[in-house]
Amino acid sequence: MNWFKRTFSGSKKVDLVSNPESNKKESISEKSNESKDDFDMPDFRAMNAAICFSKGFKPASSLPFEWERNLRPAVEIAGRLNAIKSLVLWLMVPSDDLPDDKILTFVTQNELGNFLTEEEIAILNSSRDDVNSRNAIGWKFENAWSLAWFFGYDEPEISGQMMSGEQMQEILMKYSCPLDVSVSEWTSKQETRTEEEVIGKEDLFYCLHNAARSAQMGSKTVPDGFDPIVNGGVIHERRHSLTWMLSNGIEWDDTDLST
Repeated sequence: MNWFKRTFSGSKKVDLVSNPESNKKESISEKSNESKDDFDMPDFRAMNAAICFSKGFKPASSLPFEWERNLRPAVEIAGRLNAIKSLVLWLMVPSDDLPDDKILTFVTQNELGNFLTEEEIAILNSSRDDVNSRNAIGWKFENAWSLAWFFGYDEPEISGQMMSGEQMQEILMKYSCPLDVSVSEWTSKQETRTEEEVIGKEDLFYCLHNAARSAQMGSKTVPDGFDPIVNGGVIHERRHSLTWMLSNGIEWDDTDLST
């Protein structure tokens, strides 16, 4: 689509850091049929700690592991993903290419307002040319990566580099619901990650987030070249989606992101 080329023509594609946890995915999936009581927590955390240390992150060794997590229904995860999609389309696509009614009808018919914060709803009630909202939309991209991963997109990388325009285009075009299809229908046809996979990924980003937070307070807990504020913010946003997915019944803004 030409509008993406115009919008992101100046974006620089980021070389992703290879993600060692992809080599461990089979071991997580192998446990997907085991009961929670049988799941090996020490080995599980040790695996994520090893990934962190191999990339220069140093989370606290005393981080607790919260096992009582509840994966929310897939249709709710799809709701949040497509609510973000609606915001991105509203702010980044000219109305000549995509009329207001097309986006707002998609939001209304799928009740996506249930997955938007009050601030985000205000965006849909404002001008599509709002500069401040447009400048802030990049953080929504980072939320979207983890949500799209649940539906089969690439592993969210851990270096803290922001997504490229090409990556976001791929999510919007291939890993989210078309505007003329209902979100519930789309969700029913998607393969999704297991609860254990989501728990494993959330724990990894919890560890990364802890290291980033410590770095923000002056500790040397992140790799050289990692900006505790900017790159740490990316880790924070990707973790937000993962933790929210495992916080069934909790509103987006009430997600516990403590470290």
